[in-house]
Amino acid sequence: MSSFLENEYKLSRNPFPPAASGGTESETEVYVPPQWREKIENFYNILKDGEGPKAFPVVGDYGSGKTYLLKGYIKKFFEEKNIRTFYFENPGVKFYDLANTLLRTLGRYEFSKALWELCREYLSSKGVTLFPMSFADMLSSLRTISKRERKARELATVIKDKLNLTDDEEIAYKLGLMVVETSSKPYFSYRDFVASSKKSLVAEREESKYFKAIIKTIMAVYGTDEVAFLIDEFEEIAFPKRMTRKQTYEYLATLRSLIDISAEESLWIAIAMTPEAADETEGMNPALWRRFTHSGEKTILKLEPFTIEESIELLKWWLNKAREKEELRNWRDDIFPFSENINNVLKRPEIRLPRALVKIGFFTLAEAEKQEIKAPIPEEFIESIADKLYPPQNDMEE
Repeated sequence: MSSFLENEYKLSRNPFPPAASGGTESETEVYVPPQWREKIENFYNILKDGEGPKAFPVVGDYGSGKTYLLKGYIKKFFEEKNIRTFYFENPGVKFYDLANTLLRTLGRYEFSKALWELCREYLSSKGVTLFPMSFADMLSSLRTISKRERKARELATVIKDKLNLTDDEEIAYKLGLMVVETSSKPYFSYRDFVASSKKSLVAEREESKYFKAIIKTIMAVYGTDEVAFLIDEFEEIAFPKRMTRKQTYEYLATLRSLIDISAEESLWIAIAMTPEAADETEGMNPALWRRFTHSGEKTILKLEPFTIEESIELLKWWLNKAREKEELRNWRDDIFPFSENINNVLKRPEIRLPRALVKIGFFTLAEAEKQEIKAPIPEEFIESIADKLYPPQNDMEE
């Protein structure tokens, strides 16, 4: 801890993260301007009782707060409504990549065990035992292929007829097979989800049905009302001009599958993308885009630059992180040690983005502490830091 920071700036530390990622120790704690919160609440109210997919895009430039919003506020928003939430970072463009990431997140052993626990009360048992058979005991008892086959069929009947996780016999069998093969296949691998593979767990052209069953199982296992996928940039669509024809097809097929499932099942989808990726998606398949956005601008969350007032509130929010000590609490919700004229520095829209504001905040405090600049830190000093990090466009053109 710097005594200069505390004595002069009334801060226990430099609260801004040096990586300028906008994240915090607890990623559910983030500053979100009122206009963003209102739009997300409106989207939820519009879509939860309506027809069609429960999906919307979050569109913004790099540094505009897409990741910050998905991993923080939107995740917390859904979880407070008893919606199990999964975050995907750069999942690729294939549907199976997404399925693979989801199941790796769940963990094969834990997921299979939870599914078996759901089935267990419906399973037949020979004789009476003092202690119920554990999942590990059940797996160790399946030493032969024929025993595993019988158990998979037994589980499939329960999954389909008792738990109602799917109405498809083949999908129910594949889920049962996933459980009984847990010991021999302790980890999920990509080949398990490739329909052309002879060892695939998924029947060809049944990917969506399989995925629906997984979603229903997640809800049953975790006792949640719905599931939400927060997808942070399909890897290739972030660079649309580099996509091959095959990748374009796979991306659109994946998006279509997700939207279809969202319309039919208890699944919410929020996908972050750049404006260029959004334009490219709309251009590649206008009808799909209209369905995703509910006929236009209705459910597109565009992350525009903060207003000057919102920018100042974000800086105050971060400064409060270093004013938790009792002797510093009187300085909470104050822009100090920055100059009260900092609004003059914030006239440029391109620096009124979460990442830029956090970066400017960090380097301003770091450099001011190094030079022992007296508080309040002059606006000229803050502006010099901002201009160094983000040179004004007119200067660059000259």
